[in-house]
Amino acid sequence: MDLVKETQRSVYATVGAAAWVMEAVRAIPDQMGQAWERRSQWMDRAGEAYDDLAGRGQAIMGGARQEVQDRVGQVGEAARRIPGVALAEEKMTGMVVDADQLPIADYDSLTVGEIVQKLRALSQRELQMVEGYERRQRARATVLHRIDELLAKSPRSAATT
Repeated sequence: MDLVKETQRSVYATVGAAAWVMEAVRAIPDQMGQAWERRSQWMDRAGEAYDDLAGRGQAIMGGARQEVQDRVGQVGEAARRIPGVALAEEKMTGMVVDADQLPIADYDSLTVGEIVQKLRALSQRELQMVEGYERRQRARATVLHRIDELLAKSPRSAATT
C-alpha cells in the first residue's frame, strides 16, 4: 500500500508541478507587461532627472557667463580710469571696427560733406571709432582733420595734453 500511496503522491506531485509551471507560463505575459511598464516608468524618471540636471547645469553656466561679463565690465571700467587707457581703447576700437558697427549709418555710401556734418553729434568714443575706420579705409584728409578738431575740443583732450 505504501507503494500505491507513493505512486499516487508522485502522480499528484507531477500534476501539481505541471499546474504550477502552467500558471507560471500563463503569468509570463502579464509579468512582462508589468516589467515593461516599470521600465518605462524608470526611463521617464531617468529622463526627468537628466533634464533636471541639464537645467541646473544650464542655469549655472548662464549665471557664470553673466558673472564673467559683469566682472569684465567692471575691470574695463576700472582700467578706463587709468590715464590714457580709455583713449588707447578708443583708438584700438576704431582700428578694428567694421562699417556696420560705425555710429554713422551707411558710412561708406556718404560723401565727405555728409560725414563731416554728422561728426559733431558723436561722442569722443564714436569719433575715435570713425577715425580708426577712416584711416584704415580711405584716409580722407577732410574727414580726419574735422575729427582731430572735435577731439581737440573735448574736455578729456584738454586734460590729457
